[in-house]
Amino acid sequence: MNHGVMKLGIHEQGIVAEQQARQWLMGKGITNLQQLDWLFKSNNKYFCVECKSRELFEPPPFWGTGMDKSQLKLRSQLMADLGIDTVLLVYETGTKNIYWQMLSKLEDKDHFDTKNNIRIYNIDSFHKEISF
Repeated sequence: MNHGVMKLGIHEQGIVAEQQARQWLMGKGITNLQQLDWLFKSNNKYFCVECKSRELFEPPPFWGTGMDKSQLKLRSQLMADLGIDTVLLVYETGTKNIYWQMLSKLEDKDHFDTKNNIRIYNIDSFHKEISF
């Protein structure tokens, strides 16, 4: 009997468990936590995937997209410590456009930081595909 308590679905239970685990780990003094969207192996090498769904950043200086600098710092540390590069995968809202590129390559191309601490990369630095 649940005594008026709403029962969570399995997806919601997973979200609650992840939040609890984060709090538990931080309580143990572990502060460098990364919640990866995906991790995959290709040609005997692992890659992290950071997924975004957003509108493109409008010029000036260029059309682009990007990620929060705090996430960038953590993903760069993952690359430096373990050699795991990140694929930044962006679904442009309101379109079927998908943009993707390796974070290590994006960092070597045109980019700038917004006043809100978002690193924006030039959209021309991405591969573009159309979703089905």
